[in-house]
Amino acid sequence: MRSEELKWDFQNVPYGPDPSQRFDMACGKNSVHGIVYIHGGAYFKGSRFEYPTFLADYGGNNLTATMDYRVINADNQIHIGDILCDVDNALLKITELSKENGSNIKDFILVGHSAGGHIALLYAYKHCQQNENVKIAACVSMAGPTDFTDDTGWSSMGMWGEDVETRLTFLSWMGTRLTDYQRLTGNPMMLTQFDWTKQANYSEYKKYIEDISPVTCVSKTRQLPATLLIHARGDDQVPYSNPVRLISLLDETSTPHKLITPGGSANDHMLGGIVFADNTPFIFRNQPWVDEAKAWVESYFR
Repeated sequence: MRSEELKWDFQNVPYGPDPSQRFDMACGKNSVHGIVYIHGGAYFKGSRFEYPTFLADYGGNNLTATMDYRVINADNQIHIGDILCDVDNALLKITELSKENGSNIKDFILVGHSAGGHIALLYAYKHCQQNENVKIAACVSMAGPTDFTDDTGWSSMGMWGEDVETRLTFLSWMGTRLTDYQRLTGNPMMLTQFDWTKQANYSEYKKYIEDISPVTCVSKTRQLPATLLIHARGDDQVPYSNPVRLISLLDETSTPHKLITPGGSANDHMLGGIVFADNTPFIFRNQPWVDEAKAWVESYFR
């Protein structure tokens, strides 16, 4: 199946009471792999309609779904734990709905872009261990964060402000909202210098920042789901040092893993994808890395 867009069997399926707890799904047939896309948007925006068009190539023989989740805003207290619970509940509902329609999901492959890549990694590495009913065979992070302790990398990202002070203000807000720090201490996180891991009170934040960083889940004694990272050197939103750090740790383990570094017109955060309007898929045309990534994913179709 090749198409610009996926053909859905089910749309706007609720997996929780919040209006954003919804997914779209194409069933597949018989015993299938479940490919679930988690959108980006810096944790406070984005939608399930903004998926990469190459996922449509898997729509015929596998279950394919894209999901929304509760995002962070000024009117809620959502943090990363809530978002991971959304992923968990969505996968359980997808499993239930697929069984009702004659499809048995062998395992899941999580795919995410930007914030969605981070969510996919963190769920696959950490949260899924709490749910024996969900098997994650592999995860694919497209330009996703892997290490929020990467201070000089993150604080140099021009997307988050023209100067270091502005970037630190945004990253402090992000750290405060994603972690449990403020809920448990009553105080916001305040990153005050370029290399914040060296600031005097960093020890107060260290555990909380590490808890949301997939790199800290890597262990030589435990095999994690197979991991594919796709990240451009020219990414101005998530530093390239992030995937390099994760890959260097995975090199010391038995976990299958790969880093693809696109070049040319894909040397950016969008990896060469083109979006023509909000809430529409982003299109990849003539990008060599896509075929390389798809070949890697398809090696887990057993």
